[in-house]
Amino acid sequence: MDGAARITQAQFKKLIAAKTVIIVDTRKPDAFAKGHIPGAQLLPLEGLIAWPMEYEKFAESLQKTQKTVVTYCA
Repeated sequence: MDGAARITQAQFKKLIAAKTVIIVDTRKPDAFAKGHIPGAQLLPLEGLIAWPMEYEKFAESLQKTQKTVVTYCA
């Protein structure tokens, strides 16, 4: 394991139903355009190096929401 926390689909569905989750899709924009979880925000991992300041701002905004952040890449 890589140390990242994991949740089950059932847990994920509960977070969505309770509206206590922010969903972040870390795939490339073309994959996101082909289909994604409804409500997901696109934040491609490849941009982390290209636009570090933008990612830092995004991370700060996530912390302020006090919601659970779920990322996915497949």
